[in-house]
Amino acid sequence: MKIINLFIQSRNNHLSDSSAKTINYFTSIRDQFSDHSCNVYHFAQKANQPVECVEISGLNNYFTIEYSDDNLLGESQELEVILQSIEPSNESKFIFSKSAFLDKLAASISIKFTIPLISNVIKIANNEFSKEIFSGKAKANIFCEKPSWVIIFSKSLASSSDVNVKEQIVKNIVLSKNDSYQIIKVNKISNSIPLPDAQIVVGAGRGLKDPSNWLMIENLAKKLGAATACSKPVSDLNWRPHHEHVGQTGVKISPKLYIACGISGAIQHLAGVNNSGKIVVINNDPEAPFFKNADYGIVGDVFDIIPRLLKKLN
Repeated sequence: MKIINLFIQSRNNHLSDSSAKTINYFTSIRDQFSDHSCNVYHFAQKANQPVECVEISGLNNYFTIEYSDDNLLGESQELEVILQSIEPSNESKFIFSKSAFLDKLAASISIKFTIPLISNVIKIANNEFSKEIFSGKAKANIFCEKPSWVIIFSKSLASSSDVNVKEQIVKNIVLSKNDSYQIIKVNKISNSIPLPDAQIVVGAGRGLKDPSNWLMIENLAKKLGAATACSKPVSDLNWRPHHEHVGQTGVKISPKLYIACGISGAIQHLAGVNNSGKIVVINNDPEAPFFKNADYGIVGDVFDIIPRLLKKLN
């Protein structure tokens, strides 16, 4: 039996941006898999109103899994229950929208059922995929030999008619039938909002001078309903946990708003935030490189500007 399993997520009865993009794109390519039935797994944060279901042609089953808190979602026991409910066939395909929890679930399915996993996908053509590499500056074309696969769509996924990726480098990859996967480390996320899922992120760098000064960053994030992030030097100094490191070798984010406080804007950091909707930079150096990539810039001392912002937000 040929089955496509689609995984999406919502909060307060609203689909995440990545889930909405995934559904729109999948709907546009549904004809490619017209011989597949479709199961939807909808992870919905509990709200005061019924969870709205999405409409997809050829739908077989629709599973709604309610949860109360992101930090409680995906504990090992709960994850095992979810995995037990999935019955893969010889031609099962698993499509995931991008989120911290769904990434974990995708990896677990790949390992449990020995199915290849491809992340950052922006285009599907049957068993051929295009994915972003080098922080979106290029793409790789991948052919999967197996009839079953697991993919995670990129948060920068566009509509099927508007996939816009610079193609300075094109790399073709064939996944071997004997590929294997292993979990080597698990890091707990302490943010109340997982960093990859956050719509607003407040980041800070060495301009904060001391880890004790992060309280004002945390207070600003709390006021805005945002996640906190940091530059690589800050995590290297152990001022902040490594899972908050945003950049080329850290977490890649694409929030609607990124506020950078006391970060110079090295190219490695920009690689992790260049998909942000709007970037606001606060720095006392008017020559800081980050200003060239900012939508809005404030030249000033973070120890003066942030308390003013907090006062306005009270």
